[in-house]
Amino acid sequence: MMKKNKKEKYVTDKFFSAKKLFAALIMIGGGIKRHPWVFFLCTLATILDSISWSFSTVFVKGLTTALLENNGEGAELFGFNLSWVQWIIMGLSAFVSFIIFEFLTNVLAGVFSKKLEIDLRNKALQHLVEIDISYYSRNQLGLVMTRVITDSGNLGEAFNTFYLTFIWMIVSLTTTIIIIFGINIELASIATGFLLIMLIVISVVFIYYRRANLIAIDKRQHIDADIIDRLINIRLIKATGSENLETKRNKELHHTYDTSKQVAIRLQSSLVVFNGTMIALLPIILLVINIFLNQGKMSPEAFSTLTISFITASANFMVNLSVLTQVLQGIMWMSNCTMRLNYIFNEKSIIEYSENPIKINSIKTVEFKDVSFRYPESPTVEILPPINIKFTKGKSYAFVGETGVGKSTIAKMLLRFYDVSSGQLLINNINIKDLNLSHYLSHVGYVEQEPQILFGTVMENLKYSIPKEVSDEEAIEASKKAKLDDFIQSLPDKYDTILGERGFMFSGGQKQRLIIARLFLKNPELLILDEATSALDNIVEKEIQSELDELMENRTTIVIAHRLSTIKNVDQIIVLERKKGIGQIGTFEELKSSPGRFQKLYNYGLLK
Repeated sequence: MMKKNKKEKYVTDKFFSAKKLFAALIMIGGGIKRHPWVFFLCTLATILDSISWSFSTVFVKGLTTALLENNGEGAELFGFNLSWVQWIIMGLSAFVSFIIFEFLTNVLAGVFSKKLEIDLRNKALQHLVEIDISYYSRNQLGLVMTRVITDSGNLGEAFNTFYLTFIWMIVSLTTTIIIIFGINIELASIATGFLLIMLIVISVVFIYYRRANLIAIDKRQHIDADIIDRLINIRLIKATGSENLETKRNKELHHTYDTSKQVAIRLQSSLVVFNGTMIALLPIILLVINIFLNQGKMSPEAFSTLTISFITASANFMVNLSVLTQVLQGIMWMSNCTMRLNYIFNEKSIIEYSENPIKINSIKTVEFKDVSFRYPESPTVEILPPINIKFTKGKSYAFVGETGVGKSTIAKMLLRFYDVSSGQLLINNINIKDLNLSHYLSHVGYVEQEPQILFGTVMENLKYSIPKEVSDEEAIEASKKAKLDDFIQSLPDKYDTILGERGFMFSGGQKQRLIIARLFLKNPELLILDEATSALDNIVEKEIQSELDELMENRTTIVIAHRLSTIKNVDQIIVLERKKGIGQIGTFEELKSSPGRFQKLYNYGLLK
């Protein structure tokens, strides 16, 4: 007989571990350190809230003793004899205190949760803008944003669910157990035994429920990231008429999620039914045991007082049992949120920054000295062999060559998206690694093939990243230079018009003009044009090129392009060749008439 294959064990990094809990406590500890008073007051309010709730057993015991056993003459509390009226006042005071402390607990917990969320979001976003750009080629943006947006908020909520509920439960259970052992040791021991058995049963069922729920969450998160990715590329879906295909695919993905979620729902229902059943049965069980143990051994009044007191205590027990699942869920929820956020925080940037960076007032020279490059994602593939070239201030240079020879890599190294693999990139004879990056980039202008437009007004986009304060009038003047003002004036809200995500409502040419206007405002000393017009049609490209030519005047300009109109008038053209690096250097006329790679590109029409 063939052996049955064992069911494959499901493995996920979302399963609970002590290491994950420790990491969560460290992360939350940072929030406690920043907001100690909010945390302290929240904890104090929770403890007082729990004690006020647990006092109900004392109140019921005292009132029934005063009315039944002592015929209205009162009952003692800490050596003081209280009448039944005073016991009622005491009970009402405890109830009012419970309401006040419950309100304060919820308010302070909400305040701490939101402060923690804001701290984590700021920390995550700061880390994401500071980390090197290769991180975004290795990670799905939708999944990263889900972690930042969802997990930063959920961590605070999960901490409240775990910590505050845990504190409330422990204080309430401890107070109630102390009270009932002071009333009757034998019955208290039995009640506590039942409580422990129910705690074990709930914990075991919860572990299985949590495992099933994590499997479903795993699948849902991948679906969420997939949906975000699809919506980001909505133009592709619309352009290919794939709406029905995407709808069908989405239904199939959600079917797998629905199937796995059903298991979790069944286990969750079992927990709810068990809790509900025990809430109904425990008072009855204690009543039966009390009758069996004490009926006939004490007066009817004392027996009634004892019964009512323990039924009240059992109600307190069941409330604590009902919140146990919240405590268990909160601790696992908190640990998993921390784990996912640490996927971001633990990611180290491959760009190393100087502890004492140098600020420069201008860019006089740019030099590639024995510079070679390999992408960190593919370290075995050499993109750019060692090259040596120096750029003079005020001159224009163009890099040309076949696809994949490292043209755009030149721009990425100048912007320090990546560091050189070997050699040195020198700015004013200073290694770019030793410069204050933001200060250096304030002297650099960059125009790429797909302009980066932010969600916001036209005016906000024009002024974005400008290192100095500029007026609206200066921004409007810059847009006139870029031949964009007439179009903006035709918009309903003119310069206050909200641009869609990534400049959705602007054409390619209008986006480029907006970037050019921004650079007129910025007035950079080093201008980098990376395939700036390659995505435009010939007519628009010629219109944009005239604005670029004006922008290039009296600036050190580095052009990466394949169109003649872009490179024809530069001072020097550098031809890059695969596995060779720099193959040729010269003016357009010199290279066109000299045998070599450039002449071949020109003759084959690859530069037209």
